[in-house]
Amino acid sequence: MEYKESKLYPSLPAVVPSAPELTSVKESAQSYRLQKINEVQKNMVAERDKRANLSKKYHRAVRVIAGVDNALVVSSIVFDAAGIGVLSTIIAAPAAKAMEGAALGIGLLSIVGGQTNKMLSRKAEKHEIIKTLADAKLNTISDLISNF
Repeated sequence: MEYKESKLYPSLPAVVPSAPELTSVKESAQSYRLQKINEVQKNMVAERDKRANLSKKYHRAVRVIAGVDNALVVSSIVFDAAGIGVLSTIIAAPAAKAMEGAALGIGLLSIVGGQTNKMLSRKAEKHEIIKTLADAKLNTISDLISNF
């Protein structure tokens, strides 16, 4: 038997390394990081502005509802006092009942307004806190970028 020289494994041609140089990798990685940082900053600025607008709207609604609530309380007191005054004259008892009913209804509306005002105040405070946190995060990002 004759021994033939056969190659068990095929030979591959020599390949020139295709990896980029290390300096270009560092530069592209750095530009990618800066791009992502800019995206995060834009998102944080948009979030801060959105929360500032929402907080402003809720504070405006709180002021309006507080004014309406105060007007309802005053009108309830006026109707109540007028109802008591009319009730003292026995002749106009049905009118006194109507005034007392109106005072009661206005008082209930005042209670509902107070609860709504409390809820809107909490929402305004929440948006104010989120806006403050977004400001703090933006300041942190700016400080870190300036250290580069």
